[in-house]
Amino acid sequence: MISKAKYRWMILLVLVLLVSNIVLAFFLFSKGKKPDYKKQAEERAMSVYKEIGLDSLQIDSFKASKDAFLKEMKPMWGDLRNLKDSLYRSLPINPDDSSIVALLDSIAAKSRENERRAFAHFHHLRNMCTVDQQTRFDTIMPKFLNRNRSRR
Repeated sequence: MISKAKYRWMILLVLVLLVSNIVLAFFLFSKGKKPDYKKQAEERAMSVYKEIGLDSLQIDSFKASKDAFLKEMKPMWGDLRNLKDSLYRSLPINPDDSSIVALLDSIAAKSRENERRAFAHFHHLRNMCTVDQQTRFDTIMPKFLNRNRSRR
């Protein structure tokens, strides 16, 4: 037979476990504020614009060029992603098979074109800068681009 003191301790422990489970469930399932990635990207871009020393007209031109570039590139990035998905859905096929080689060639060509267009975009942005700004642009952009890749 369980004594009254042990019974009370068991009830207390059950209550503590119940409360802790409720608190845990609250934190797991409550919708916390998700980070606004678009706003963070805009803030990073503005800090780069200021670091380069762009005036407001140049900033507007950079933003317009960036928007046009992203609009142009999104379908191309989607095509590349689809090609890679096709490649990895073909894992049962021998890597030396002609269909896999053709997929790899398509991925390489699409990647090369994407990089060429990205380079042309940044070259265009650089040409929108003054000579002094170009020096800062040349220093900042490689660091900025590599930093973004290391965060993925």
